[in-house]
Amino acid sequence: MSALATISELFAGLGLFFIGVRALSANLVPLMGRRARAAFARALRGRLSCAIGGTIAGAVTQSSTAVSWIVVSFVRAGILTGSVVLLAPVWANVGTALLPLIVALDTSIAAGIVIGLAGFASYFKLVKRESLKHAMEAALGAAMLLFGMHLVALAVGPIRDGLMHLPWWEAALEQPLVLALIGAAFSCIAQSSSVSAAIAVAAMSGGLLDLPAALPLVAGANAAGMINNAVLIPGETTAGRLTFALQVVQKGIGALFLAAVAIFAALYPGPGASVLGWAGGPPDGQLAILFLLAQIVGAAGASLIEEPTRRLMLRLMPVPAVETLAQPAYLMREALNDPAAALDLTLHELGRLSARLPQMLDHIRDEPDLSAPSPAVLRTAGVTLAGAIRAYLASLLDNQPTRPQVATALLLEDAAANASALHEALAELADAHADARAMPAAGRLVEALHALLGTVADHAEDPAADDPEMVLSLLGHRDKLMEDLRLRLSSQEDVGAEAQNALFRMTVLFERIVWLARRLVNDLSQARRATATD
Repeated sequence: MSALATISELFAGLGLFFIGVRALSANLVPLMGRRARAAFARALRGRLSCAIGGTIAGAVTQSSTAVSWIVVSFVRAGILTGSVVLLAPVWANVGTALLPLIVALDTSIAAGIVIGLAGFASYFKLVKRESLKHAMEAALGAAMLLFGMHLVALAVGPIRDGLMHLPWWEAALEQPLVLALIGAAFSCIAQSSSVSAAIAVAAMSGGLLDLPAALPLVAGANAAGMINNAVLIPGETTAGRLTFALQVVQKGIGALFLAAVAIFAALYPGPGASVLGWAGGPPDGQLAILFLLAQIVGAAGASLIEEPTRRLMLRLMPVPAVETLAQPAYLMREALNDPAAALDLTLHELGRLSARLPQMLDHIRDEPDLSAPSPAVLRTAGVTLAGAIRAYLASLLDNQPTRPQVATALLLEDAAANASALHEALAELADAHADARAMPAAGRLVEALHALLGTVADHAEDPAADDPEMVLSLLGHRDKLMEDLRLRLSSQEDVGAEAQNALFRMTVLFERIVWLARRLVNDLSQARRATATD
């Protein structure tokens, strides 16, 4: 075989492997479905269940990052609470470490059969259901990655023969630090230490590497997993930061374990070979088992020091005000098994969120309250909390509530959407006020809107405070009033164009805010009546 043919076979194998990894992860995550993810969330009740659930989720998705996003999204929605649940993504790395172990097995025949069957099913359109399509494409992805590794192993043989006895190659094999840097670079490029370990296993099966040379390479790849997780920390919330920080710890402990094994094998070749041979099987299988052990050791170590890691992260990166305001106060996971209680808690959470609406104008009133959070902070927190409420209601619907409870949940979901839109509109109005604040009409609009939203907030927090019909009457249409104001503005020649446009924008936003507030009050009133008769 020519050198070009060998290189093309190697690249083809790597390409199939990478496509297979992506296809497997991309199709297994939706295949789990919302119900499966909710069941996964319910299973995370302690350290042991987090370890088991995280390992299974990592094996299914073949992506600890995907498991991290799922867990963090549940924490943001208030469905999961406590820092212990953040250990699930740590143990997901154990599940992903099964990939090198599978690659160590000769599965090329089975992979070829699966690729053939999937090809026939796709061409003749034998699969109709969406879930079956995801299952077929996930199986095809798994088969492609395994067949890709088979091609890599075949291409490695000629490459090995060509590299043997070359001085620079023999020197590289005797430099553990160089091998570790190569493994780390490949892990950073592939964004996965498991992928790098799987390729190292394939290289060993083809004879390109031996176990003493492969150990530093895999240790470097595992250490680079610390970088892959660390770069995700700054842009995350507290839950996300702690999730990825724990995985940095997990990867670090695992890398130290592999480095210790590599050093021991290098310093004491005889005893080292005896220790490494306890697993039995070929050397590539031993490497896969050692990589799996490194993930288990790392996950166990990260679990033991979870509390100190959390305290250190909070000290280095304190919780910002917007994140504190975005945290649910009433949404409890335990209440999801009792739909009536969950709906009542959601009503309280919506009341708490709606009570902040007047605060969004505190910075731009005639007598501003600068101690209150800024409109931008309140908007971000409000939109995030509204999203958490909607996610909580979606989880509630998975528990098969009664038809009246489903109707109430849909009303509350619409109320959460209206509350989110109100926060967005009020933030826009605050921005427009900056250019129109010199005009007296802008101040009057803000004061009138503050009074209206105060009534809405009182009704949302305490339904006995005001009759909903009275609140709705206060929120009557003001289209004619706003139109008259715009006509007067257009006839004033002494008003600058920028200020005039800003006030025009404020009048449009005023109408939208009143309309959204009416919808919010309507939804809350109907939901309260429904829960009272349930």
